[in-house]
Amino acid sequence: MKRAIVVGAGVGGLATACRLAHQGYEVVVFEARHQVGGRLGELRLNGYRFDMGPTLLMMLEPLERLFRDLNRRIEDYLEIVLIDPSYRVYFGDGTVFDSTPCVARMVREISQKIDPSEVPGYLSLMADLSAMYHTVVPAFVRKQYYSLADLFSPYQVSLLVRHRLLSNLWRGVKRYVRDPRLQMLFSFQTMYLGLSPQDALWVYGVLTYMESGEGVWYPRGGMHRLPTALAQIAQEEGAQIHLNTPVRQVVVEQGRAVGVQLASGEVVRADVVVLNTDAPTAYQQLLPPTPLAKRSWRNSCSALMFYIGYRGTLPHQLHHNVYFSQDFDQNLRELFREGRVPTDPSFYTCLSNRTDPDDAPEGCENLYVLVPVPNLTGEDARANVERVLNRVVERVGLERKRMEFVQTYTPHDWGAMGLWQGAAFGIAHNFFQSTAFRPSPKTPFEGCYLVGASTQPGNGIPMVLISAELVAERVGALGRK
Repeated sequence: MKRAIVVGAGVGGLATACRLAHQGYEVVVFEARHQVGGRLGELRLNGYRFDMGPTLLMMLEPLERLFRDLNRRIEDYLEIVLIDPSYRVYFGDGTVFDSTPCVARMVREISQKIDPSEVPGYLSLMADLSAMYHTVVPAFVRKQYYSLADLFSPYQVSLLVRHRLLSNLWRGVKRYVRDPRLQMLFSFQTMYLGLSPQDALWVYGVLTYMESGEGVWYPRGGMHRLPTALAQIAQEEGAQIHLNTPVRQVVVEQGRAVGVQLASGEVVRADVVVLNTDAPTAYQQLLPPTPLAKRSWRNSCSALMFYIGYRGTLPHQLHHNVYFSQDFDQNLRELFREGRVPTDPSFYTCLSNRTDPDDAPEGCENLYVLVPVPNLTGEDARANVERVLNRVVERVGLERKRMEFVQTYTPHDWGAMGLWQGAAFGIAHNFFQSTAFRPSPKTPFEGCYLVGASTQPGNGIPMVLISAELVAERVGALGRK
């Protein structure tokens, strides 16, 4: 039996471990932290429970495919529920808008809160984004890129032209809706990738369709249930998972990865090594020197996090909530172009106890707050923590005396997790860091692969699950040689 080592027990590493173990590999997973999940970590404090990173699921198909390929039923491991409304939006002008995947209710919301004349544009936008989504994913996302030539087949070029994939998202949305509030609503989703909607390609409008067309989902018990379920399946398939076991480096002999050296000094040999680490971190810290270690990747922004135990209720908050700044253009300019913590930041809040009441003590709220801020190459978010928190308190309507505790997570903390430059969303999704241009799952060393948000096809849980598919496919092909 061939052995495969997976470094990192994030979603990508665990999904890869499941697939390789199912293929017949003896799989060993080494995780530096005390829990599985990577960015899908969990915080429990004083009777409160928080997801520490992603708080929602979109595009369920890659997860469903994983369970199907492993001959398992999702419902035996996870109870996944639709969150509807998807989220409540607080615009800078005071408008409060509930976004929903239900077209009938969305039409009513736009008519009553914005302008009835905007409804046809909304319907046309969703139709065009749906058509783009259902062609882009099979043609560009779930695809092995062995060279740049694989990106420019006649069929793919025809799709680029037909769907205007390389045009600008911000300007594209304006062709459908005129109201600035709707323009923000149907483009801000790129910030899930740490990317400004004003700089994003039109192809990233598929995120808007995933959210508004297919809906926002949540596993009862929290997002951490997802990596926990994958770890359980990996072990059922025979994989071993070792927590609190950091890896120092990949052992390479004659251009081939033959195992890893643990921080303890022990060398564990294997036929295949898969790194579920940030790609720049992998090339700079875990692998022998190559030109890729010196490449200047463009990074995403980061996130300043507040996990607040609140004694009292916030009845105006839904499970998910988005707060837009009064001047969104200024917010984006300060964050993405000037590298500064925004003066009046937009931010996101989550109260998972809306769906899982046990996540907070009775009569209390577990308030999760995510504020996009520069990564470690920009202004230091630590110097702005109190100012930003004050703004959150003001806009959400919190009473300081009811805040039992505030746990803060900064870009420096994301950096300590191994995320290059403390970028919470991985490397950026500009044109030259997307599709075939994004770091390949195959490293220059035979038998060594990358899986995760900073490799093909990209960031976000669905993309990371597809990344695991691509890696397992390549490893399987290697084993058949």
